[in-house]
Amino acid sequence: MIERQIKPEVAAIFTEVARGRGNIYRDDEAFEALLADAKAALVEADPETVALIEQFARAEVPDGGILFHGLHVDQDAMGESPQDEEAFQEKDREPATEAALMAFGTVAGEIFSFARQHGGTLIQNVTPVKGHEYDAVGTGSRSLLDWHSEDAFDDAHPQFVGLFCVRGDERVQTALAPVDRIELTADEEAVLREPRFMHGIDKASGGTGRPEDGVRGVALYGEDDKRFVRIDMDCAAAVEGDEAAAAAYKTFHDGANEAGLYVTLQEGDLFLFDNRRVMHARTPFEPRYDGTDRWLQRVIISDDLGRSAGRRTQRRRVVESELVDA
Repeated sequence: MIERQIKPEVAAIFTEVARGRGNIYRDDEAFEALLADAKAALVEADPETVALIEQFARAEVPDGGILFHGLHVDQDAMGESPQDEEAFQEKDREPATEAALMAFGTVAGEIFSFARQHGGTLIQNVTPVKGHEYDAVGTGSRSLLDWHSEDAFDDAHPQFVGLFCVRGDERVQTALAPVDRIELTADEEAVLREPRFMHGIDKASGGTGRPEDGVRGVALYGEDDKRFVRIDMDCAAAVEGDEAAAAAYKTFHDGANEAGLYVTLQEGDLFLFDNRRVMHARTPFEPRYDGTDRWLQRVIISDDLGRSAGRRTQRRRVVESELVDA
């Protein structure tokens, strides 16, 4: 995994490009205008970082992830970590952190969202939420968020994920498990590439999280010796009675634990990772609910938004909720 420090003069451009802007959570035209201007500003100010993100999108960086440091967060302007995302979206503030996340994300591909998650919001503010403490979702806290790729149950699953750390927490680690680092026998790999697994629909997407209520599909895929992953280990299992699939699944999970790369996200960090090449996880922690909790802003990114065109009939970047079997 690559780490890169962003120069202060580059970090400052997102404050400038966001100045006087607003309504990006409620107005798609305002979102598009800020996205275009933020990307153009990054391209002009830091072509080396742009080239690195383009390499990442072509799967040419090790371990499928880049962690950028040094972006700016005005904590006074951001205020308390939101427990009510809708109320935060209505807040009158200049979206500088969003501008940075949009710029980096849109160099990698096309930012989009699912209508079923966070009301289709294109930038999601992820903080601990009361009542979700033991749920296997981003707004959970007290339970391990196990190895997963985003939206594994859906054929429109994102190729990349971007996280901006608005407010860090030293007690919490984010982890990547690059699938190329996981040791498997040829037989185990073959089993994981067959549709012998049930993919539950997580609670954040309106499902129960139970494997038996989901869709059937593969855990690994990819041609020409490529190894791509689509699994959520909090919500998935081998098809009932398939002992060979259950054994391969366990080996895969154990291998992810051994391959894991752990980081503690700090204020101003921006993390891009390849949702096909890595699984990710988050360690458990005790939420405070006092306005100082860990706060991430999140986008999901496609390398070809055209694949979901038939499910984007209402808004350009929002995939409607019907599911396609894995």
